[in-house]
Parts: sequence; structure tokens; C-alpha cells
Amino acid sequence: MGIGGIETGVRDIAKYLNKKKIDNYILCESSNKNFNIKGLKIIKLDNSKFKNIFDQNKIKTQIKQLIKKKRINLVHISSRAPAFFLINYIKNLNIKVVTSVHNKYESRSFLKDWYNSFLLKGDAIIFNSNFVKKTYEHYLNDKTKLHVIPRGVDTNYFSPSRKKPINKNIFIPSRISSWKGHELLLNYFLLLHQKYRDTFYIHLVSLNKSKEEKKIQLLINKLNISKKIIIHKPTLDVKSLYQEAFLIVNISKRPEGFGRTISEALSLSKVVIAPNQGGTKEQLFNLDKNLLFNVNSFQSFQKSFKYALKNYDAISKKGRSYVKKNYSSDLMCKKTLDVYNHLVNL
Repeated sequence: MGIGGIETGVRDIAKYLNKKKIDNYILCESSNKNFNIKGLKIIKLDNSKFKNIFDQNKIKTQIKQLIKKKRINLVHISSRAPAFFLINYIKNLNIKVVTSVHNKYESRSFLKDWYNSFLLKGDAIIFNSNFVKKTYEHYLNDKTKLHVIPRGVDTNYFSPSRKKPINKNIFIPSRISSWKGHELLLNYFLLLHQKYRDTFYIHLVSLNKSKEEKKIQLLINKLNISKKIIIHKPTLDVKSLYQEAFLIVNISKRPEGFGRTISEALSLSKVVIAPNQGGTKEQLFNLDKNLLFNVNSFQSFQKSFKYALKNYDAISKKGRSYVKKNYSSDLMCKKTLDVYNHLVNL
């Protein structure tokens, strides 16, 4: 139970169910001690891993005992490994199963496609964007099982601060990986006009431990821009990093399934630019399509960058209300509970 978007959504739904006086439990491999949030009932696997084939009998026994002891009538699976190993077992216990599909998973082989397909075996399937739904809906005959529920943002937590950032900071909140585009942003930064390179700093989140993180550090050194880069350690208090930023950038090289950082930034009245594809396009197009750019074109990136700076105040003022109307956590949780209620009342 880490700090990613999927885990955040799981916790938000659990808190919402608590408010509705509905008993619920989060079953995970492990849980960051900082996530022992009051009221959340987090149950850890007994020294087992969802991806370990040799642990499956032990996991199934634990799940069966939980279902019986806690009188559970619905299970929501949010990841591929537990869907692959456990969905048929849980269904055979006469339990309704909801699955969530969070991204367009790459098709590399028949076996990989088969592995991914188990997320499509839920009694109800929730997609986090229309983009993701369109990727998979042709595999399914029963369209009534399909639901699009965008990831929601806790607008109470992600509320704007009156304090303005001291510097003109560009923040890329995504974790460093091979496709999140950090190296692209660094290279694009060097192509910007000198006045922007003098004015702006780039903020990254990194422990400089993984292969990709070390690769980015080597690139920073190679480009000789270490004085323009501020590196933060991963934190639960991501809100403070957003608040220090002037401009938020999503620059993922392949389409995001959703891209929660877009709505988080807008909820904080921050301005964000992002690729004109996937879930990021879905979020920004109706707000202001000029904030979208072709990720493979510096000219397109630069155009959106300049537009965001020129129209900063106007965009900032309308971003939060846009999120509250379309991408709030309460809206996500309400729609998810509607799916649950429909299934258990069939």
C-alpha cells in the first residue's frame, strides 16, 4: 500500500464507505506505516506475495477466512496479479467481484495478453477513462458490465494556498520511470529561450536508487544543469511539492490511463500542461485544449508552455471548479458505490 494513484483511490473509497457506515477492508501485501489512517481497516497478507504462484493456496485460505469472518459480499480487485490468480476462486465462493482497469497495458505476447485479460472477468469492470475503456471494450460482449469512473481528487486536501511560490518552478510529479518523460523534459528545457532557462527551475522526485533514477542523474550532469534542478525525496505530503511549483508538467511518452497529477494540480489552482493523448487529453481538453501538446514535438511543447504562462491567471482561476465538478473524490466514490450496490442487489 504505497503512494501511487491506484492506492490513493483505494484509500479514498475506503474512507467514503466508512462515512456511509459500510464495513470494508483493504487487503494488501504490506502497508506503509504512515497509512495507518484512523478508521481504515488494512489487513496484510501472511508473508505472501500476490505474484508468487507458491503463495496462492495460503492467500486463498486467508481470503476465504476473511470472507466468512467479516461476512463480505463483494470484492474489488485493483491489480492484475490478484485478478489472475484469485478472481475465479473468489467467484466460486459466490462472491461478486468488481475489477478496475487503470491503463492500456502493452501487448507483448499471447501469455501477457492472457494475464492482463483476467481484469476483464469482473462482474462489473471499472475503467478510469474513456480512453482505457475503448482499448478493451471490443473484447467484451456484455457492455452493461462496463463503467467509466475517472479517478477522483480529494479537493479538501488539494486546496489552494494563499502562499505563492518564491521561484518560477516547473514540477514533474510523476515517479521516474522509462516512460514518464523526465529525460524529454530536461532536453526540452535546454531548447527553451535563455530567459526561461534563467528564470525557471525544474523540480523532480527521486531517491537516485533505481536504474532509471540514476540514468536521469547522469543526464543532469551531462547537460550541466544541476544548478537548475531541485530533487525531492518521495513524500506522502505531495501537496507541499505542488504548492512550491509554478507550473506542473506531465510529459509521459505513452498515453496515461488517466494521469491523476493533472486533476491534483488543477484542484490546487495550479496550471498544468500535458500530452494531447490518453487520459491527460481527456481531462484537459474541455478545460483548455491549448494546454495540450504533441509529446514528440518541442515546438508543440513550447507553444503550450508559452500559452500557459501568458494565460496563467485565467487558467488558475477556473481549474479548481472544473475539478470539483468533474473529477472530485466524492464523485468517484459515489459512482463506485453505485456499482457495488447494483451488483449486490442483483
